[in-house]
Amino acid sequence: MYGWSRAGRASQRYTAQIQRCTLQIQRYTTQAPRAVRGMADRIGVAEHKHQHILTHARTAATRYGYTPIHTPVIEYSSIFERTLGTNSDVVGKELYKFLDSSNAWMTLRPEGTASVARAIITNKLEHAMPQRLFYSESMFRHERPQRGRQRQFEQFGVELVGVAHPAADVECVQLGWDFLCALKVLGQLVLHINTLGDQESRSAYREALAQYFGQHRDKLSDDSQRRLDTNPLRILDSKHESDLHITAGAPAYSDYLTPASRAHFAFVTNGLHALNIPYTVNPRLVRGLDYYQHTVWEVECVSSELGRSQATVLAGGRYDGLTSMLGGSRKLPGVGWASGIERLALVMPDEHVPVPEPPVPVLIIPDQPVETTDRSLTTDRPSREVKPDVYAYAMRVARDIRKFRSACVVHNSSDSTKHQPLGKQLASVLARQPTPTHVVIVGSHEMELNRVIVRDTIAQTQHEISIDNIGQALN
Repeated sequence: MYGWSRAGRASQRYTAQIQRCTLQIQRYTTQAPRAVRGMADRIGVAEHKHQHILTHARTAATRYGYTPIHTPVIEYSSIFERTLGTNSDVVGKELYKFLDSSNAWMTLRPEGTASVARAIITNKLEHAMPQRLFYSESMFRHERPQRGRQRQFEQFGVELVGVAHPAADVECVQLGWDFLCALKVLGQLVLHINTLGDQESRSAYREALAQYFGQHRDKLSDDSQRRLDTNPLRILDSKHESDLHITAGAPAYSDYLTPASRAHFAFVTNGLHALNIPYTVNPRLVRGLDYYQHTVWEVECVSSELGRSQATVLAGGRYDGLTSMLGGSRKLPGVGWASGIERLALVMPDEHVPVPEPPVPVLIIPDQPVETTDRSLTTDRPSREVKPDVYAYAMRVARDIRKFRSACVVHNSSDSTKHQPLGKQLASVLARQPTPTHVVIVGSHEMELNRVIVRDTIAQTQHEISIDNIGQALN
């Protein structure tokens, strides 16, 4: 009897799940399609701004000798679990992870560094050091969407692999600083740096933190109590009110650094000073991923557009030995940073973003209206048609213009057998923003003479010219 009761309850739960899924399918098939929560479209000015930021980033990286790399958006889950740490928030809460048809666990890429390290091993580049690489990729994290933080977001990042000297840290910080300064963002840029030391320093400090925070366990937030057992360093990064006064009294990392770690960090700070890059040493700065050591840094943009919790626009650090964690043959040193493009876009003034010059529209003068006796064409007025040879001529004109500038033929947006009068076409084109500086007009008459009409929308003048002179007229 008990067994049948359990089976019955399981059947009821299964039936309820089927009903919920059916209702969801019905709701989504009857409603207008919408984007997935936390995943936004970019179009118009938003996309222009996005590309403007990426152009600056690529230019800066290229000038420092970095070359592009592209990695797949999906990796085996072990790539991130082995490198980011199973106790990190990213692995513990935020991965888009699924079992594929071959029964292998896959993950949508949450960050770029681990994928780059995997690519170096896969492509047998471990003995071709150093590698200076940059990437611009979509990342995915299942966290609560908010302003400046989406579930699908794009990062630009650089990685310098194969150089253990702290000069590599200085180079990466300088590259990122140059990139951000060139953008002329709204707000003050503030560079925070710290050192996590080597493995020996980190182990000693971790033990000291565990002992200190253990004395205040009951007063810590729930997240910090969990981190106390997994990664006490992450408690220092807590923004929870109940944690702030406790972390203020935590032991200083500098007291646990080895002499080698102190020398490494001293070289970095002296290098930044020599380059006149302003910085603040922040002993509470830690990075949330397990592979970081020695130098870590963040750049904040103090702006009302971001607020305090989302102020970080670039972050990086050193990650020696990441390739060996993935099973590589060498324990390669590495350092790099990444910057979120969507967050930078929030502090990028629209007026600083160059808008591409609009294409030259090629308008077609339709033939005079022709009355029709076909009653199947229920129109309010006679149709205006464009003959195929006139349409072909307009396309040839647009092709010739594209040798000098961008151009497009203005097509009718509704019935392909009809065309709007020239006046309506012109009014529609001139209402667009930005307004084109020139408009080219063609019709049957112009086609017969191999000519076009060029209208200057700024001077409010127009004249007829030979198609052979169109480049000179538009320039």
